[in-house]
Amino acid sequence: MAHLQLVPPPAYRPMSIISQEFLPKLAAFNDLTRAMRESGVTIEAMSFLDGRIFVRLGDLDLLARRFGHEVRAQRCRTDGKFTRHVVTIRAVDVVWFTPIKEQDQ
Repeated sequence: MAHLQLVPPPAYRPMSIISQEFLPKLAAFNDLTRAMRESGVTIEAMSFLDGRIFVRLGDLDLLARRFGHEVRAQRCRTDGKFTRHVVTIRAVDVVWFTPIKEQDQ
């Protein structure tokens, strides 16, 4: 009979400021943040370590007009009463939340 051997997930290692990927990731994050602010998009929160920028739902038109051609991936996930939408722009995830629409019963 075969044995099942569980393997723990790899240990999380925080990014070091001396690693080779730190400066390019920081530059991409800062460049996108700066470009979004210049185009009038309101940034509600940022998480550099996660590579995410959270924007207001009301600014999606500005985001689409200015950065729509740079979107490389799009994902959605509903949890509870909200749907989290994520698009990847310049290797940074841009996130916003929308309330789910409940059907009349």
